Amino acid sequence: MKEINKKAEKLSDAIGQLDEKLINEADEKRTERGIKNKRGLAKRIWIPAVSVAACAVFIFGAALMGNKTSPGLVPVLFETLAEAQYPEAAPYPDENLYFDGEEEKFDNMYNAWKNQNTERREAAEALDEESLMNFYSLTSDTFLKDSGGKNRVYSPVNLYMALSMLAEITEGGSREQILKLAGADSIEVLRKQAANLWRSNYINDVATKTVLANSLWVRSGGEFNPNTLQTLSDEYFASVYRGDFSSEETVNALREWLNRETDGLLEEAVNNLPISPETVMVLCSTICFHAKWLREFDPQNNDTKTFHGTQDDFETEFMNRTVEGESYYWGNDYGAVSLKFSNGGKMWLILPDEGKSVDDVLKSGEYMEMINNSFDWEDQSNMIINLSVPKFDVSSDIDLSEGLEKLGIKDVFKSGKADFSPLSENSEDWYVNSVRHAARVVIDEEGCTAVAYTAMMVAMGGFPAAEKEIDFVLDRPFMFVITSVYGNQPLFVGTVFEP
Repeated sequence: MKEINKKAEKLSDAIGQLDEKLINEADEKRTERGIKNKRGLAKRIWIPAVSVAACAVFIFGAALMGNKTSPGLVPVLFETLAEAQYPEAAPYPDENLYFDGEEEKFDNMYNAWKNQNTERREAAEALDEESLMNFYSLTSDTFLKDSGGKNRVYSPVNLYMALSMLAEITEGGSREQILKLAGADSIEVLRKQAANLWRSNYINDVATKTVLANSLWVRSGGEFNPNTLQTLSDEYFASVYRGDFSSEETVNALREWLNRETDGLLEEAVNNLPISPETVMVLCSTICFHAKWLREFDPQNNDTKTFHGTQDDFETEFMNRTVEGESYYWGNDYGAVSLKFSNGGKMWLILPDEGKSVDDVLKSGEYMEMINNSFDWEDQSNMIINLSVPKFDVSSDIDLSEGLEKLGIKDVFKSGKADFSPLSENSEDWYVNSVRHAARVVIDEEGCTAVAYTAMMVAMGGFPAAEKEIDFVLDRPFMFVITSVYGNQPLFVGTVFEP
């Protein structure tokens, strides 16, 4: 049994990736010192050489033998219709594992790793940035504004993946409305965009973790198109499970899956998901992000300041650091700085100008353009930045249904009008009755943790459903955006009214 669990743990390691700078450094070191002196390169990073589906097979066997379900795996309480097949990847070659005479073996491993890293970068470069940025800006404004002074967190990438999957299982006006919001001319275009988005963002190494996971849960007794299920598995790395939603075991298994993929950080929101016996399908998409700052904050520099919220003031612990040689950015109604993560990507801190609000910044959408074009942004200047940012742990659990309808996705919410025919012939009265999006972002001196999920519940019938210096003190409501290693994709966007 221990051996089974050991294999399962090894197989569940996800794709690793290092940034271009590290690749170049590794190349230089190999050139300078050759294969004989094999020390000082990056830490070893394991990447699975087989699919995650194989991991599930091991644990399913363990469960049948009476072992309790291991963390990170789905219990055997329902039928598996399709298993996600994750791309095979070569491990990062640690020079300490090779000896004299193994130069060719090391070179083969190194080149395989380097080529795969190049493929991830190329996937980001293949994205249609204009349509994506329009989606990110439009949806962020819709779901984050008018919060009544309450913190909100939203993952644009997570919703994009969920909507892409929803488009695959719908047809007619239901699909067309999703395609229009996503800025795609056809399901084939959307499918390719989603695949590149997934491949360019999926990272799991010693410094950074950006893990995207998808699943579809369908009711027992129904007939479902196997080609559609296979498309979800092949193109969206989604696993498909079938169970009885009136069964506590099936509902608990679904919640276990969500908690696992979000590291248990959204347990309260998961437990409040409206899964009723009348549910015929639940579509789930998650994102889990962990990263360390390139330069950590020194706790000895922390102090207590007053954070001026919309309604109340709060005495809050602030992290302080002076940043030299970095750019300060500004737009029509905000100023911004970025904090780099150790393995690529950034967290942008966006402070509305005096007299302006977070909603003003969201409405204009200029901040998203600035992030996407930061290297060429005209309104920036190297400064000595005396940064002061509150430690925060912000979360939200919101229903996206109303916002999606305002954005033009209407048919899927109406029984008799929603078209789920690509998934099932017997779906005339199906409709989406709830779209929940929960997210949480935590920052401290060492780095950042952020998780989110989107869960779409489908029911049956009935109801519609340098020479300058600046003090950048985030002591009033502000925004943040966490961007990906490649492509500046906004993995999370949030508003902070109370740290």
